[in-house]
Order: sequence, then C-alpha cells, then structure tokens
Amino acid sequence: MNKRTMRLATFAITAALVTAGAPAGATQWHDFGPRAMGMGGAGVAIAQGPEASYWNPAGLGQLYNTSGLAFPIGARGEFTGTVLQGANDLNQLAQDCDASRPNCTAAAVGQALSRFGNAGNGAMFDWGGGAELKIKRAVVFVNSLGSVGATPVMDPTNTCPGAGCLSGNQSSLILRGGSFTELGLGYAKEIKETGLILGGNLKGIVGNIGFNRIVVAKSDAEGGSFSKFNDNAKSSFRPGIDLGLLWDARETYSSLPWRPRLGLVARNINNPKFDMPDAAKLAGAGDKYSLEGQVRAGAAISPFKFWHLAADLDLTKNLTAIEGYHSRYLSLGTEINIFNRTWINIPLRAGIKKNLSDTGSGAAYSLGLGLNFLHIIVDVGGQVSAKRTTLQGEGKTEEVPNNFAGAARIAFLFGGKDEGGREKAEK
Repeated sequence: MNKRTMRLATFAITAALVTAGAPAGATQWHDFGPRAMGMGGAGVAIAQGPEASYWNPAGLGQLYNTSGLAFPIGARGEFTGTVLQGANDLNQLAQDCDASRPNCTAAAVGQALSRFGNAGNGAMFDWGGGAELKIKRAVVFVNSLGSVGATPVMDPTNTCPGAGCLSGNQSSLILRGGSFTELGLGYAKEIKETGLILGGNLKGIVGNIGFNRIVVAKSDAEGGSFSKFNDNAKSSFRPGIDLGLLWDARETYSSLPWRPRLGLVARNINNPKFDMPDAAKLAGAGDKYSLEGQVRAGAAISPFKFWHLAADLDLTKNLTAIEGYHSRYLSLGTEINIFNRTWINIPLRAGIKKNLSDTGSGAAYSLGLGLNFLHIIVDVGGQVSAKRTTLQGEGKTEEVPNNFAGAARIAFLFGGKDEGGREKAEK
C-alpha cells in the first residue's frame, strides 16, 4: 500500500475516532430490510446491492456486487419502561372507580400513575419500505421511513378513590413523529484499487409531521385517538445528504484471511428540519422537527465464502420519537448460506441487539431466512425482545414483548455476487 493510500486510510480511521467521541443527537436507526434485521441490525460493513443506499452507500462501489431491483418493507414496535403497564392499569382503574369496585384505592391509583409517568417511558412504532434500482455503482431509490412516539404526561390531580374520580384525570400520551419519503441518487467508487470505497447519496425528503394528545383514562371519543394523528399533520420538503466509507482489507492485502471489512456511514449530515403542525406549536413542541445526523460504524469477516459475521455500533447517541428517550444500538449477527450458488441459495440468519443507552432494556433476538432462485430473491426476518410486560384486566393475563419487529423483501438481482457474498471470480 503506497503512502497516499496510507494517508487516506489514516484520515478515515482518525475521522471515525473523532466522530465516536463527539456528542450528537439524531433520529433512531431503522433496521431497514430483512437481511440486516435478521442479523440483529448489523449491515454497515456488509452493505451491498440496492439496499446499500440506506446502510452504507459506499457498498455500491464494490468490485463484486449485485445490481437489480428490490422492494423491502418492515415495521417495529417498542414499549419503554413501564408505560404499557401503567396505561393499562389507569384504564382499568377508571372502569373500576366508575363502578365503585373495591380495586379503586388511593394506593392503586398512585401506583398506576407512577408506572405510567416515569421518565423515559413511552411507546414507539417505526416502519420502512421502498423501491430501489441499482445499476453497477449507481442507485435510484424511493424509500419511506417513519416513526411515531407516544410520550406519557402524568396528571397528579383528580386521583381520589371513588366513583367518577379518575374521569377528570388528564394523564395523557403525547403522540409526535412523522413519515419521511426520500427520493434519491447514490453512487460510489473505489479509490485506485486500494479496497477503500467512498460513496454518497443526494436526496430530496418530503416530511409529513403529525401530532396528537390522547387522555388515557377516557374513551377514544372523549380523549382523542391514534386515528386523529394525521389530522394535525403538516408536510414540507428538504434536501438530504448521506456519506459512506467502506474498506475491504482483502483488496489491500490479498493474502489476508477471512476478508475483514470496516464501514462507516453518516446519514442526513445536513440536519434537515421539517415544519411542525400548528397543534404541536400550540402545545409547546417547537417549530421544527429535526432529522439530526446519524453516524454508525460496522465491521465484518467471512471465515468462509458461505459464512459471514457482522457487527454494528451507533457512534451517535440518537434521539427518538419518545421525549427524553435515547438509543445507541450494538448489533451482532451471522449469516450462513446453504447451496451458495449464483442460481440458488438459502441464507440463514441470526443476531442480537442491545440499546446501550437504556440499561434496563432487554436484548432483542432476531432470525431470518431467504430463498434465492434464478435471481429472484425472497427474504423475511423477525426480531423480538426477551423482556416482557405482564398486563392484567377483565380476568385475563397477557405478556407483551417490549419490542418486536418484522421485515420482508422481494427482489430481482443479477451481477457478480449473490446475496450471500459468493464471488463468481477472484480479482
């Protein structure tokens, strides 16, 4: 490796270290697509094909890569803290107090309010879907990403036990969030056969920001509803910029075993801000909803051509749609390819992820699989947390996982490498 390449590599590593130590806020990272979701949310260093436009645009410029058309979709739900149990208890106590049942006590009401209103409590729903067309090192994509959070606000008044007491309680869930439709172009190029690839996206983003307030102890007709969230929405347009870096060490040192790769991606580095609806402004939520920049690093190795291991780490402490709740994920995953031929392959995936910003959150476990036959790709992936919340009401007990997710994709891909990473030819 010549001196110029060494300087570039040193600059890249230094930039990554500086970024890792810099405080920043951002929106939560999406596990976009079933391959990364099945691998615990690890995708930065193994980004390839059309979905590299999201995970790391530098992945578009690899020497052996797939082109084609992909349609990924996915969704994820999460309950943080004890909000779910508190909201369930408040709703049940409102019915008990109206009927003058013995369950309606000052201690029970106080406990329910405490569970509901703890700092960092909330509920969140994320989703994503898109259409991406990649030809060689370029991609055109339309991706829609969204997140809505419910933040609890506790009302300590109107809590006396007895008939009708909770009917005046204004403990609420504040809904805020939005959907962001990205129309963009991505491109990447390797720097003079060094294995170091730079890539980026230029995109236009239409942000649709919504807001609503739901009073927990009332019926939907009285207290608001989730369906009214879009009634208070407002749309605006902003540009966005993503940058990516990928180093395939095997291309630099041809004798290096296990094909180590390092990746770094920064999304929305220009910090696009979208207009808030009037209802949000009146409630004191501010004038703008910001997609602050996200930075994530990844590493991967391939002990064999059919077996891949990957890890991702958020370098930014990311804001979420839940007020006061942050995310910083560590993701680990593996993929094993059965058959591993250009015309047929069955990838099996597994992974684990943990929010390092929330020590009380449980780890989430994931599985995924696919069928690649004659360049037609069908993939599915799922994720669920080990931690659960127990809900009781009307003589029933139910356990709900604190977070859960699912994703699927159909694609038509062709070119020098299949989704499992098998190369048709060596360099």
